[in-house]
Amino acid sequence: MSRFKAVLKFFKRIFWMNKKYSFNTHEEAMKAVKLFGFNLEHVRPDLQTREMATIAVAASGWNIKHVRPDLQTKEMIELSIHNWLNYFSTIHEKSITPEMALMAVEYSHHHIVFTPTHLITLEMALMAVKWSGFYLKHVPAHLQTKEVIEAALKADPGAKQFIKVKEMFKNALEEALGE
Repeated sequence: MSRFKAVLKFFKRIFWMNKKYSFNTHEEAMKAVKLFGFNLEHVRPDLQTREMATIAVAASGWNIKHVRPDLQTKEMIELSIHNWLNYFSTIHEKSITPEMALMAVEYSHHHIVFTPTHLITLEMALMAVKWSGFYLKHVPAHLQTKEVIEAALKADPGAKQFIKVKEMFKNALEEALGE
């Protein structure tokens, strides 16, 4: 086999794998991940190490979705957010802390879409709706204060369709009247 064909065969194995898990040893997997971080997708979970996962996530934040949940440290998640902001949604919800959620929304207001509702704060809501009023859709009713609603409507008048507070008051009125 010519040297060219051997190199081509190697790169096809590394870059264009079609099997879910293609590496049999830790050494083989580590070599592939160091060469191309996206190869982490093809590493069996039992072969993954913290070092291998960190290398992959440093190469691209997108790779966090292929890291075993028990290896997803706060530092690794922050690295993922810094490297690939649009993929905050790939982080396991249980791994997201309030600080990480705030950091993600500060970096890109769109991350309010992927932030678990119980972690959204008034500060995050205000940041997001000032950027685009349509993010009001993802703000829980109890955080839709006068200030948040006004900021959303100022940014996008069409955001009025996402005001949930009116329904909250309507439900409370119905309960009070016993209807």
